[in-house]
Amino acid sequence: MSSMPSQRPNTGPQRPSAPGGGAGAQSFDPLKLLQKYKFVLAGSLFLGAVLGVVAHYTLLYTYPLFKSTVLFECTPVQTDISTVGIEQIDEDEMSRFVGTQVETLKGERVMTDVLADPRLQAEAPGWYSKYDRNGRFDVVDAYEDIEKIIKANAIPNSYLIQLSVTVNNREDAAGLVRLVRENYIRVITSGTSSDTTKLKEQLRKAISDADTTVQELSNRKNRLLQEQGMGTISVEDSAEAEMLRLVNAQIINIQQQIEAYQVILNNDESQLKKETAITYDAMLRERVEQYPQVLALKQRINDYESNLISLEQAGIGREHRSYKLTLQTLDATKRQLETTREQELLKAFESRIDASRLALRQFNAQIEDYKRQEEQLTQRLNELTQKSEEIEEINRQIENTLTNKAERQSELQRLNVTAGLDTASRIKVVKRENVPDRPSFPILYIMIPAGIVLTTAFVAGIIVVFEMLDQRIKSPADIAMIPRTPVLGMIPDAEEDPAKHQALETVFSDSPNSVMAEHYRQLRTRVIKKMEAHDHRTLLVVGAMPGSGATSVTTNLALAMISSGKKVLIIDTNFRRSRIHSAFGLPEAPGLAEVLADEIPLNEAVRKLDSGLCVLSAGSRNKRVVERLGSQRMGKALAEAAAEYDMVLLDVAPSIVAGDALTLANQVDATILVARALQEKRGQIARLKGELSDSRAELLGVLVNAVKSSAGGYMRKNIRTSHQYHADEAPQAV
Repeated sequence: MSSMPSQRPNTGPQRPSAPGGGAGAQSFDPLKLLQKYKFVLAGSLFLGAVLGVVAHYTLLYTYPLFKSTVLFECTPVQTDISTVGIEQIDEDEMSRFVGTQVETLKGERVMTDVLADPRLQAEAPGWYSKYDRNGRFDVVDAYEDIEKIIKANAIPNSYLIQLSVTVNNREDAAGLVRLVRENYIRVITSGTSSDTTKLKEQLRKAISDADTTVQELSNRKNRLLQEQGMGTISVEDSAEAEMLRLVNAQIINIQQQIEAYQVILNNDESQLKKETAITYDAMLRERVEQYPQVLALKQRINDYESNLISLEQAGIGREHRSYKLTLQTLDATKRQLETTREQELLKAFESRIDASRLALRQFNAQIEDYKRQEEQLTQRLNELTQKSEEIEEINRQIENTLTNKAERQSELQRLNVTAGLDTASRIKVVKRENVPDRPSFPILYIMIPAGIVLTTAFVAGIIVVFEMLDQRIKSPADIAMIPRTPVLGMIPDAEEDPAKHQALETVFSDSPNSVMAEHYRQLRTRVIKKMEAHDHRTLLVVGAMPGSGATSVTTNLALAMISSGKKVLIIDTNFRRSRIHSAFGLPEAPGLAEVLADEIPLNEAVRKLDSGLCVLSAGSRNKRVVERLGSQRMGKALAEAAAEYDMVLLDVAPSIVAGDALTLANQVDATILVARALQEKRGQIARLKGELSDSRAELLGVLVNAVKSSAGGYMRKNIRTSHQYHADEAPQAV
C-alpha cells in the first residue's frame, strides 16, 4: 500500500445541512389506516347496528317519549267582510304576525296560565304528580320543565304554526297541549283591544318626540352658525381659509427674498474674512465709477492728457520743464483716482453688507408677523372645522329623526286601518290535539344508524389515539416526521421476501435477484451519490439498538458497491461483539486491534475475498482496547484506508449500548443510522440523530431495516411483483 500521513485530518469538507423532515406532528394516511383496520371497522358497523337495536327496545320500555301536536293557521288582515285575495297579502306584515304569535305561545303569560289552570291535574295527572310536594304543587320546578317540553315554531313557506308537547305519558301529552291551546286563544282574545290602544299611544308619543327633537336640533344649529359668524358650513370656502392662503403665499415670497439676500451677505462676509484683497463684483464697480469725485478725477486726467498732446504739438519736448510738470501732475491725479476708487469701493461694499443685514432683519420681522397671523388663522379654522362637523352631525340627527318619524306615521296609519279588526279571528285551529298512538322516541330507523355512527366513531377514535401513542418506527414515513432528519430508504423484512436466504449478511451475493438485493442496490446508489458529492471515503454504519441489523446492512452494502466496480474495505470496529469475520468465514485475528497496537501494518491485516471485497476483522479479543478507536493511530489507519480504497465501511457496536459510534463519528467522513422497524421509537432516533449530527461526520440519513408490509398496504404487492419479475426467465413484451 502507498504511504500516508501519520494522522487522519481532523477536519473535512463542510457538511451540508440536513434536509428538513416533518414538522414533528403526527400524521396519518386515512386509506392506509382503513386498509389496516378494515375488519375492525366492519365489526364496529355490525356491533353498532346491534347496539342500536338493543338501545331502541331498552328505551322503548324504560323511557319512551310521546308527542302531541296542534296546528294553527294565521290569516291575512281583512279590511271588510270579503276575504282578501292572495295578491293583496302583505308578506312583511304576515311574517311579523306569525313571529309574534309564536313568541306568544312560548311566552310567560301562557305558561303561567297553564300552570294556574285548575284542570291541570285532571288533564295531565302523570306529569302533575312529579311536582306534587305533599299536596302542594311546585310551580317553580314545573315552570322550568314546561319551558323545555313545549315547543312552538312557524312552518317554513306557510302561515302555519305547530305547537307540540313531548312527555313520557301519551295522555299527559294530549292534555298539556290542550291546555296550552285553550289558554293561548284566551290570551289573544282578551288582549287585542288594549294592546292596540297602547300601541297607538306609543306611536303618537314617538311622533311628537320626533318633532320636538327636530326643533331642538334646528335651534342648536342656528345658534352655532350665528355664534361663529359662519355663512356656510364649508370651511374651505370661508374668509379665514382665503386669508390663510394669502398669508402662506406672502411667507413663501419673503422666504425667497431672505434666501437671495442671505446669499449676497454670505458672499460679502466671506470676502471680508479673506487675508487677500477684496474682489469687488462688476455691479459694485460700475456704481462707484458713477460717483462725482471719481468722475471729476477722471475728467482732470483727460484734461492733463489733452495738455500733453497740445505741448507735443507745440514742439515742446519731454525734457521741457512744462511737459514734465504736466506729466507729474497727470500721474499724481491717476494715483489719486485709484486711491479714491478703492476707498469708495470699500465704503460701498461695507454699505451693501449693512443694507443686506438690515433687509434680513426686516424680512425676518415680517415673517414672524405673518407666522403669528398664520397660527391665529389656523386656530380659527380648526374651531370652524370642529363646529362644521358638529353642524353636520346635527344635520344627520335631524335626517334620522325625520326618517324614524315617517316610519312611525306609516305604522300608525296601518294600525288605524286595522284597528277595528279582531286579532283573535286571524288565528284558526286547523288540527286539534290527539292522543299519540306511537312514541316519537325511540325510532328504530334512527337508533340503528345512530348506533352505527357512534360505535364506528368511537372505534375510529380509539384507532387514531392508538396510532398517535404508538411511537415505534414502522416505515420511512415515521422517520420523515422527525424534524430535519434525512431518510435514506428501507430494507424489507427477510420474511417478506419470497426468496429464501441462507444468511442475512450475504443476501446480496447469495440471492442477487431477490427483493432485498434490489433494495440494497437502491441504497448503494443513494449512498454513493451522497458520498461522491462531498468526496467522502469513510462511512460509519451505526445501529440504534442491538438487533437493528447494522452488520448485515454493512456487509450487503459493501457487496453491492463491489458489484458496481468500487474498491471497498469493511472494517469491524465492534470490539464488543464482532461478527464481520464470521459472516465471511474469516478468523478474528489479526485485525484492527493488532493494527491499533502497532503490531502489524494495515495492509497485512486486510484479507481479500474472492468477490474482491476486502475485510479488516476486529482482531484478538485480548487486544481490543475500545479507547484506541478515538486515537491518532485510528485516524492514521482510516487515512491509509481512504487513500487505498474507494469506499471504507465501518461496523460498530449499537449506539444505545456503547459510545463507540460517537467516538468514531469524529474520525470518519459520513455516518448512516440504522433503525429496525417495530423496535426503535421516534424519540430515540431523534436523540441519536442529534448526537450524530453534532459530530464531525456528515449524517447521510436514517435507514429503516426489516420493514414489514401492513395489511392491505402496497409494499407486499410491490415485493411480489418484483420477485415475479426477476424470477420469470421467459422474455416479456415491453
